[in-house]
Parts: sequence; structure tokens; C-alpha cells
Amino acid sequence: SSLFHLCFISIDRYVAVTDPLVYPTKFTVSVSGVCISISWILPIVYSGAVFYTGVSDDGMEELVSALNCIGGCQIVVNQEWVLISVLIFFIPSLIMVILYGKIFIVAKQQALKIENTGSKAESESYKLRVAKRERKAAKTLGVTVVAFMISWLPYTIDILIDAFMGFITPAYIYEICCWGAYYNSAMNPLIYALFYPWFRKAMKVVLTEGLFNDSSSTISLFSE
Repeated sequence: SSLFHLCFISIDRYVAVTDPLVYPTKFTVSVSGVCISISWILPIVYSGAVFYTGVSDDGMEELVSALNCIGGCQIVVNQEWVLISVLIFFIPSLIMVILYGKIFIVAKQQALKIENTGSKAESESYKLRVAKRERKAAKTLGVTVVAFMISWLPYTIDILIDAFMGFITPAYIYEICCWGAYYNSAMNPLIYALFYPWFRKAMKVVLTEGLFNDSSSTISLFSE
């Protein structure tokens, strides 16, 4: 689900940076709702097929029955479903890499324009200010995407190797890859805190004063 969310967000940021004035008309609430629905429905269908139908371990029944799952258990998936998993990982990842590459090219061009705004018309100046704000958001999400890929790439490579080379990976390596993927969820708050002062302030409020404190509702998170 995280991968599809990041992919849709990268598309969103690409349009926001390259055409910030038209962006609000293209990415409406209904469009966002469709993207969110797809991001949840597809993973649920895929996970259901892998874990509950048994089709993912067709032809591997003997190996599954011989597994010792004390302390942990490796998921056994046949080659066809591993290839599907790898494609599900790499195709959105490739889309994100291409889009963020284009975003940073456009961002560099816009940065040069900002340096030469001088006596530009007010509307053009506004467009550049909006573009600057969107570039910061794109940069933050770009770091989030890189962190996601670093976290999940070892696991993806591991299941690919195991499927085609007879599950040769030691159990502890598999566990490390799994936990590396799990810890990706803990990275996102750290990334947001790094880029956004208001997020750091919000986290401080949550950790020190609590959400249900009466004073928390009146705290301003943004600079005046």
C-alpha cells in the first residue's frame, strides 16, 4: 500500500511542480479519493491471493509442509508470484525515479527564474512562489521515496533469489530484510521532522502535553 501511495504522490508532485496553477483543477478531492482507493484495494487483493488462496505455493507443497516455523517462518512463494511481487515493486519505483528526475530538472530551471524575477509581473512572481513551495514538498517526498526503496529493495532481492535458487538465504538474513522493510514506517516521521518545523512542534506537543490537553487545541504550529 505504501508503494502505491508514494507512486500516486510522486505523480501529484510532478504536476504540482511543473504546472502549479493548473494543478488544483487536475487533482481534485474526487481524484485523490480514487487514488487512495486504488492504493488500498490492489494490495488487499494481492495479499489475499498470496496468503489465503494457496495459489502462491502451487508446486511447493512438500517444502511448505517441511518448514519449521519455531521462532519465525519464511513465506514460501513460487516463481510466478515472486515475479509478480518484483514487478509490483519495480514498476512503481521506476515511475517514481523518472518523475522525480524530471521534477528536479524543472526545479533547477525554476530556481534560475526566481533569481531573475526582479521586475517580473506579479502573477509570474506568484507562480514562482507557488513552485518554490511545491519543490520543497517534492524534495521531502523524494527523500521518503529513497528511504522506502532502500528499506524494501533487500527484501525484494532476497525473495527473488530464494524463488529461483532453492531458498538458499539463511533464516537470519531473511529476518533482517523483513525487519528492514518494517522499520521503513518508523522513518517517515523522522523525515518529516527534518524538513518541517511545524511537524517537529506538533510532535513535541504530542509527546509533552498530549493531544487531549485543553491547551493543545489553541497552539499555533505555524510561524506568524
